[in-house]
Amino acid sequence: MTKHLVGLVALLLIASGCGSSASEGKPPNRWTDERLWPVLQAQEHRDTDALCALLKHEAHEVREAAALAFASVQDTLGVPCLFDALRDEAAEVRATAVFALGFVADSLALERMGELAMNERDPAVQRAYLSASFLAMQRSGRLKDPAAILYYLDRSEAHEQARAADALRRLPDSTLAKLVKELRDRMPPASKDVRQLLVLALGKSGDRGQWPYLERLMVLDPEPGVQVNAMRALGLVVGPVFDTVALAMTAIHPLGYAAWDLLKDRTPLSGSSYLDPIAPELDAGLRIRLLGMAMKHGDAALADSVRAVLDAIVSTTDDAYQRAAAIEARASQVDEAFHNELITQLRSEAPAVVRQAAFQGLVKEARDFMATARFANVESQYAQLGEVVRTAMATGDAGLISAAAELLLEYDAMALRVMLDATTEQQARATLLPIRDLEARLLLDQVSALRDGLPPPAHQPPPFNHPIDRVKLTALKQGQRYRITTSQGTIVIATDVNDCPGSSLAFDSLVTAGYYNGKAFHRMVPNFVLQGGCPRGDGYGGMPWTLRTEIGRKLFTAGSVGLASAGRDTESCQFFITHSATPHLDGRYTRYGEVVEGMDVVWRLQVGDVMEKVERVE
Repeated sequence: MTKHLVGLVALLLIASGCGSSASEGKPPNRWTDERLWPVLQAQEHRDTDALCALLKHEAHEVREAAALAFASVQDTLGVPCLFDALRDEAAEVRATAVFALGFVADSLALERMGELAMNERDPAVQRAYLSASFLAMQRSGRLKDPAAILYYLDRSEAHEQARAADALRRLPDSTLAKLVKELRDRMPPASKDVRQLLVLALGKSGDRGQWPYLERLMVLDPEPGVQVNAMRALGLVVGPVFDTVALAMTAIHPLGYAAWDLLKDRTPLSGSSYLDPIAPELDAGLRIRLLGMAMKHGDAALADSVRAVLDAIVSTTDDAYQRAAAIEARASQVDEAFHNELITQLRSEAPAVVRQAAFQGLVKEARDFMATARFANVESQYAQLGEVVRTAMATGDAGLISAAAELLLEYDAMALRVMLDATTEQQARATLLPIRDLEARLLLDQVSALRDGLPPPAHQPPPFNHPIDRVKLTALKQGQRYRITTSQGTIVIATDVNDCPGSSLAFDSLVTAGYYNGKAFHRMVPNFVLQGGCPRGDGYGGMPWTLRTEIGRKLFTAGSVGLASAGRDTESCQFFITHSATPHLDGRYTRYGEVVEGMDVVWRLQVGDVMEKVERVE
């Protein structure tokens, strides 16, 4: 083992006999304490010097709040101040300082943490050292020893176990192939969060002997997250042999979209087989996608009949998300008439999600042409795709500019010089607003740097622009609940005002203004997240203001509510709900709440489902 891992195991030996500290009840909103307001102001303004000074405040409550603020600020210049706080007389201050160090510690800091941990006698602080060391090593890519990870898994609890399981499943496939027995032995007693991550590790192992076991989990496990990941693992272990089973599973909730993810890029089945699962009760988006596969892989007669159905959906449906799905499905076979339809939709005033689908259809058409034709030079190779990019840029639509920039980032500098000239780029930039269209601007910065042979630009968050209303914040109670009413049922979430005040207050303000009423969920990744609240409906929209990223003590477990972002300190109105534990989001995204009722509804919701009403629960 490396020096760091030896230290980690030593910490494990110290902490193995120590239980977690008792969970506290919900306190009142702590920002009513006037002594803490300077901490919040320093956190919002990313004022490291002010936070360092507050770590020396006479009141331990202030020192603890300042230590936690460093988890949000994540400025390495604050590391010396946090190490000073590790000698604080108050155990809660020391534990919080260790927690913050987990997000910024480098190799030298890890070594020093290990030395200090050996002299720590408080069980809660020992546990904090252990957790922070593991987190820092994982975030820095230094956690590669499977023995150390398994040791941590066996001696940790709750979310820390999930973090260890997540670290295991990210090991190389060749390493996991040697750990099949260890993974299987830990499956039965593990929590659902741990089991679903271990299942993914089994899939990556490539061990075909696990097929029957994974199949049982997919069908019989009571947890939808385990079922979904067992399906994904089967797709890896068994390969295309599993595709006929996956096709049948498209009709079963919640496996439908996970099955589709497996099928869409695999060796095609017969065209007519894609029609077998289609029934009136099947989710409309899946139904349309299966029709697209039937058209693409069916004989001429089947393709003609399905094409007519998809064309009818495109031209008649009022549901923007179904229309977009039909455009994407229809784009698997583009003829001249449909090519012109895609151009028309791209340039139209149609809902943003429809224009995005038209763009993706044109991209697919161009890429299909590039894959089958011969080209005399790079200019002719990328000419058609470049025309699609320039058409999207010329619309002045921030979402289409973002999508085009994301596409360009897949190519090298030579191709970029063909597809995006400086004049087109500048014209696109001129249409973008500074804050609302921040994501598009950041993406263009990356594209232009790559095209011009420059280093990737460092992320530059926007200046502080959204002050917290102190009166409104102090009136907002910790754990404030909100009811989200949808056609699939009701979800109730509670917000963490104490640790994420700016995010909680912004969400409350949007709710009370009626902003979310009628907004759709535009993204759903099975067993990962459900996301909504975009003003455009396609995921590229935001507000004319941004929030600071806030990192609290609670981490991303199943049912956590977080804010979407385009990088640190760029959050606004889009939120997501996690289907399962997602340790890789910890410290990177704001987790400002959790689902307290209706996780079954979260699992039922699909792209295009609408928040009919979002309201405070008094």
